[in-house]
Amino acid sequence: MSQSIAFTVIEGKKNAQACITQKNLLQFHISSPDKNSGKAILLKRDDDLGDCLNLAEMISQSSIRYDVNDQRLDIDVPQAWIMKNYQNYVDPSLWENGINAAMLSYNLNGYHSESPGRTNDSIYAAFNGGINLGAWRLRASGNYNWMTNVHSDYDFQNRYLQRDLASLRSQLVIGESYTTGETFDSVSIRGIRLYSDSRMLPPVLASFAPIIHGVANTNAKVTVMQNGYKIYETTVPPGAFAIDDLSPSGYGSDLIVTIEEADGTKRTFSQPFSSVVQMLRPGVGRWDISAGQVLKDSIQDEPNLFQASYYYGLNNYLTGYTGIQLTDNNYTAGLLGLGMNTPVGAFSVDVTHSNVSIPDDKTYQGQSYRISWNKLFENTSTSLNIAAYRYSTQHYLGLNDALTLIDEVEHPEQDLEPKSMRNYSRMKNQVTVSINQPLKFEKKDYGSFYLSGSWSDYWASGQNSTNYSIGYSNSASWGSYSISAQRSLNEDGQTDDSIYLSFTIPIENLLDTDHRSSGFQSIDTQLNSDFKGNNQLNISSSGYSDTNRISYSVNTGYMMNKSSDDLSYIGGHASYESPWGTLSGSASASSDNSRQFSLNTDGGFVLHSGGLTFSNDSFSDSDTLAVIQAPGAKGARINYGNSTVDRWSYGVTSALSPYHENRIALDINDLENDVELKSTSTVAIPRQGAVVFADFETVQGQSAIMNIVRSDGKNIPFAEDIYDEQNNIIGNVGQGGQAFVHGIEQEENIRITWIEEGKPVSCFAHYQQNTASEKIAQSIILNGLRCQIQ
Repeated sequence: MSQSIAFTVIEGKKNAQACITQKNLLQFHISSPDKNSGKAILLKRDDDLGDCLNLAEMISQSSIRYDVNDQRLDIDVPQAWIMKNYQNYVDPSLWENGINAAMLSYNLNGYHSESPGRTNDSIYAAFNGGINLGAWRLRASGNYNWMTNVHSDYDFQNRYLQRDLASLRSQLVIGESYTTGETFDSVSIRGIRLYSDSRMLPPVLASFAPIIHGVANTNAKVTVMQNGYKIYETTVPPGAFAIDDLSPSGYGSDLIVTIEEADGTKRTFSQPFSSVVQMLRPGVGRWDISAGQVLKDSIQDEPNLFQASYYYGLNNYLTGYTGIQLTDNNYTAGLLGLGMNTPVGAFSVDVTHSNVSIPDDKTYQGQSYRISWNKLFENTSTSLNIAAYRYSTQHYLGLNDALTLIDEVEHPEQDLEPKSMRNYSRMKNQVTVSINQPLKFEKKDYGSFYLSGSWSDYWASGQNSTNYSIGYSNSASWGSYSISAQRSLNEDGQTDDSIYLSFTIPIENLLDTDHRSSGFQSIDTQLNSDFKGNNQLNISSSGYSDTNRISYSVNTGYMMNKSSDDLSYIGGHASYESPWGTLSGSASASSDNSRQFSLNTDGGFVLHSGGLTFSNDSFSDSDTLAVIQAPGAKGARINYGNSTVDRWSYGVTSALSPYHENRIALDINDLENDVELKSTSTVAIPRQGAVVFADFETVQGQSAIMNIVRSDGKNIPFAEDIYDEQNNIIGNVGQGGQAFVHGIEQEENIRITWIEEGKPVSCFAHYQQNTASEKIAQSIILNGLRCQIQ
């Protein structure tokens, strides 16, 4: 495990000692021992890091060793002190609330189009804003729309207050949010929502996998294979064992378990594994509770709603789930379902019962039945991703349909037939199927094939609709290609067909050169037709600069139209990632004298105690951010995204994952300034929506590579500190007396001190910078420094 450990001087100790804190123990998954003993504290500190613990006194048979050559700290404790460690799981006590901050993300787009006798202009602006105070996050988003000769408007959305509740592994949202769509129709509400967050669980518990039970006769090795690949291996003592931290891939393919005993004998058995989204690991639960006023623009009277759902993994084969919906305008619904892991695939079956009272009519009750099946056929690698069938009885209404019908009955529109259950169109049957098939024969890859389709019909209207598509893709030595076809049949039986053919050829293949690091990268060709005389050919090419900050593309094409003149066109697009946001523009022109122009910018900024810092990436209201400080490191690239450190030494990135370790690093190789990072990376473990602060300590000033020799001809000990005249450490001695130092003066003396034969020894050397000195990158080379022994 890579962690930064501070070393500190302890009274009575000859050498500096590693400072192991309570936080370090949690990071290393070591149980916290009793600190009441007077010898438990090695050094008391008043800073945020905590006291240095005397591990040897607190845990019997423990030890700490520092390997100078490898710069490695080895900590040994008895197995009994090691906590169960789920891979990539972080203890909740290490989750960070982050700093108090305000943020705003934006997307602005201006569009102009003109054709003979007609001109249109439009402006669109979208904003996501928020304030963080401690564990609470206040968020609001909205957008502004303006069009020529159309009334402009601004629409506020998703205004809410949110925080997590670590003890419940859940999120609390107060304000405007959406109910979950896993169990019932998802609707927008203004109220309160409390739901479990699987990201707070160990990753292996957040998705379904069976618990493997077995019995070992000796100290045995247990191996788990899936699709011919080893996904897990462990050693177990004699007796019963249970493996509950598997992470299988995908949603199917059985697990092959092999127990290899100490004498070499092997036993193998198969554990069925298929999953649908409803499946949970045994003993794991998931729940969601919402209460508030429904927000639905299409109805006049918005009722209050209570909705709750619960899922629980009963065992390796069954997951039960249930839910309920209640409104104050006489709508209720209840659901009961079961997810099943079987040798022939994963199934989920559920039934929803609804009860609704229609004004001036009567109360209607109905049911909706749904079954889903998911299976990976190992012999052919055929993936039946989802095959779902739903049937709703004549008097069943989902929440959205019920609210719409009640509103249309209570507020009928003039000149239209009054609505009732008899003439309100709602879904009766629905079937969706999706199949993916990789084509491999004798270990050769021949591409992949997919087929998907859906069919539905409706009560009252008698209408039905059908959609299906088929496609194939593959790659060759010269590039890649794909072909797909779609067909749609509407309610009147009319068909809408299309076929699409695409080729991508890397330019390096055409020029017979190595991989291009910049410039135009490929030529893309697309052809499509609707089989009704409307055909289109489009050719485009795109590329980017060496730093990836500038990207561009050009395209041209020809359209054959059955009912109008044929059309040719040409266009282009370019974007630039500036420190303040991404700027982009596009333009196109057609043979019918029409033209189009657009300008766009998106980005964001964070207001924090150090000032206002811009981000060249936009972020959503649910993103988790980090503010980076690195004095003097202007232009340093942050490893998450393309953000950089600004002239005020701050940077922002939004690509962090909450409740998990995020290693934030800076790349300073291309900086003009001579800056050294005392640590190249740091770890942040943010809570959802947090703005964490990552402080990189830097050393500014001229760096140098010194080649130092002792006056007595012996070698200076490796890794000894080098001090300047102010007694500051400016570097360390490396192999062969070569040292990298930082922050040196134009001319100065240096000192090196070490222990030799039990006695302190010092030597002094003088250096002077020379404008003619040889350089490596930003570092000058100072040769032949003689260190005089004192």
